[in-house]
Amino acid sequence: MTTLTLVTLAVVLYGALSGRGYGRALALGGATPIGAAVVFGDTAVPTFYFVALGAAAGLALGLLIRSRRFQSLDAPRIPGVAALVLLTLWAVLITLAAPLLFDGLSVLAPGGGESRLSAGVLSSSNVAQIVYLVLGVCVVVFLARSPRTVPQIIGTAAGLATMLSFWAYLHATFGVPYPLGFFDNSPAFVFIETAPGNVQRFRGIFSEPAGLATSSLVTAAYMFSRAPQVRALRRLGVLLVAAIALYLAVISTSGTFLVAGLALLLLSVVVFLSRFVLKRGPLNPLSVTTACAAVIASLWLLPIVAAAIERGVSEKVASSSYSDRSGADTASYELLFRTFGLGVGLGSNRPSSFLAALLSTLGIVGTVLFAIAVGTLIRQGYGVRAFRPVVWALTALLISKFVSGPDLADTSGILWMSLGVLAHAAVTRRAGGSATGSRAGQVAVWPARTV
Repeated sequence: MTTLTLVTLAVVLYGALSGRGYGRALALGGATPIGAAVVFGDTAVPTFYFVALGAAAGLALGLLIRSRRFQSLDAPRIPGVAALVLLTLWAVLITLAAPLLFDGLSVLAPGGGESRLSAGVLSSSNVAQIVYLVLGVCVVVFLARSPRTVPQIIGTAAGLATMLSFWAYLHATFGVPYPLGFFDNSPAFVFIETAPGNVQRFRGIFSEPAGLATSSLVTAAYMFSRAPQVRALRRLGVLLVAAIALYLAVISTSGTFLVAGLALLLLSVVVFLSRFVLKRGPLNPLSVTTACAAVIASLWLLPIVAAAIERGVSEKVASSSYSDRSGADTASYELLFRTFGLGVGLGSNRPSSFLAALLSTLGIVGTVLFAIAVGTLIRQGYGVRAFRPVVWALTALLISKFVSGPDLADTSGILWMSLGVLAHAAVTRRAGGSATGSRAGQVAVWPARTV
């Protein structure tokens, strides 16, 4: 047991008994990405995946109820899920087969060391990553079928993580009472709070400043996209959380925020201009006003931002961290060729970035299946206006992970919850529902009875 065990159990019970939808429980579980619900030996179970066990149980219970009532087990086709199921099967197959096929092959272990594949031997990391992948896919299917799935699930998970980090900031800066080590109690992570030269950096409730930067960017992307959809005090609150997220990202001094933030900003400009020029979809007055203000402000801000980016990139390239990360990614790409494009198995290699992790562990097949699933759900989800904030949050997460984030088992659960919410939007629209993000107008998607 850990300090979060009872809290996590309470979250599970709340989701199961409240009648407000288990998605809220998943969001609360994802708000503490570095929190451990339980610890088994050298494996610490993140709070999100502990709560995700309830989603898996809900799916199993739904199948059991319908089979005992001799009801049809046919269900609406969920876009992208077939690719995720095939991805899971491929991950299990290659994780079992790679040690036999490439016995003795040197791979990167967590922490920067080296290890070797051994025929017939699976590490605790292999088992844990497979279990997390299965639970993640269960979350996607569960949210896709649940009639109470709403886009606000992502806002709750990301926004709460940001506000908990802001609470930690207020404690560090102004001495506000704060439970140190409560929300970030996982022994599976190495906590980094300094830069070379023993320069102090802020990490919030995450293990390192890059984690805070990624989470903050996801929160800002969701909140800024959500703001035009709400009114009055709610809009003010959404914008306030977005501003706090950006502030935390800046003080993290993370290169991840610098690179990923710039890429996300350029992408948003391209999307806005394409909608404006091609006249695809309505343009919100707030969005147009904000864009005009941004253009005016950019005349003054661009030289300052350009100088800051140049200075940040130069410092990052010259750092030992950049050399280590680049070396890990290069070695991982070499593993792809040495395994003939098959990969070394999920959990067997840990580079620095997401693409290197996918290719080196799941090979070309797994990477393509993942891209198909994500691309399908983003394309279909973006067509439903109420769910566009989820698309932007997922996009921000993926961009950040491609810069610095090797884990497919996202401990915040934002990846799996986002895919599940977008799958729900696609299924609801196909079934004739409005998919507006409110309970009214939604249709019950099989199985209707969920835990």
